[in-house]
Amino acid sequence: MDATDRALLNAIQDHYPIAVHPYQSLAEAVGTTEEDAFKRIQRLRQEGIIRRLGGVFDSRRLGYYSTLCTAKVPAEKISLLTELLEKIPGVTHNYIRNHEYNSWFTLIARSQAVAERILHNIREASGLTDIFSLPATRFFKINVNFDLSDEDIEEDMNDGELNIAGDADLSSTLGENATPYKLSDEEISLIQVLQGNLPDSPIPFTVLAETLQWRVESVISCASRLLEAKVIRRFGAVLRHQKAGFVANAMGVWQVNPEQAAEVGEIMARFKEVSHCYQRPTLPDWPYNLFTMVHGRTEEDCGDVMKRISRATGVKTYSMLFSTAELKKSSMQYFLEEETH
Repeated sequence: MDATDRALLNAIQDHYPIAVHPYQSLAEAVGTTEEDAFKRIQRLRQEGIIRRLGGVFDSRRLGYYSTLCTAKVPAEKISLLTELLEKIPGVTHNYIRNHEYNSWFTLIARSQAVAERILHNIREASGLTDIFSLPATRFFKINVNFDLSDEDIEEDMNDGELNIAGDADLSSTLGENATPYKLSDEEISLIQVLQGNLPDSPIPFTVLAETLQWRVESVISCASRLLEAKVIRRFGAVLRHQKAGFVANAMGVWQVNPEQAAEVGEIMARFKEVSHCYQRPTLPDWPYNLFTMVHGRTEEDCGDVMKRISRATGVKTYSMLFSTAELKKSSMQYFLEEETH
């Protein structure tokens, strides 16, 4: 990748233009031509650096329930559990991590009751009774963007905390209790196509309009409205972070005094290498209540970030879980999944 490739990737992770000629706007932003911008992004998609280009939705605003699940799975049962989870559309990510709690997977369902029923069926089918649900109780950051610029990231002079723009008021942006948005049938139809990959065309929204038999102005207006309402959390590129150079990622978990969790979570969320930051319930033998996903170019990078977070927050009790196997990684297909399993 050259500097223009990196500039385009930085631009489209968060702000792919919802416009008739999106590549014209991108070209102007990075100093190239519309044709060149389109060809570059086309190539980055073909090379797999861009995993998906489209809408990233807030499951809560869509009326869905999401949770992170974990279990201690004996080696001989990992393949059985993997097969079960592979068949469930609402399970979007499934990892084995280097901890006694080695199985970690996400589950999204139409309601908490449906999620609990799915988990009950997984326990029954696998014979694993201790599969635990750890839903987020507070959100501090959801921002899977990677800085691909050539320049080194500048650190704050105080304690190594990273400065990032645009995330100053994270809790109000994310909302601790996001209420479902009342969707029309037309909006649901558009969500069903925006949650996939944008057409590989210089005028992708025109292609979508033809598919839906809408006017392109209606597609752009509706998509913009969903973005403004935060139903779409962001519209842009989802990268394969390994191919983008961020080979290492760790789930950093922290034992924090509950009374200090809000303050500490806000500090953790300001680190640019942290893509996700949540507060979750604890278990009798799992004392960690704050979770941070940390990304770096090496495992050592991730460890250094954890140390800097520790210094910035004063939190000394933490653990870092690395993935030893990625068993499933997909995007949720809203309003298309089956209800029962």
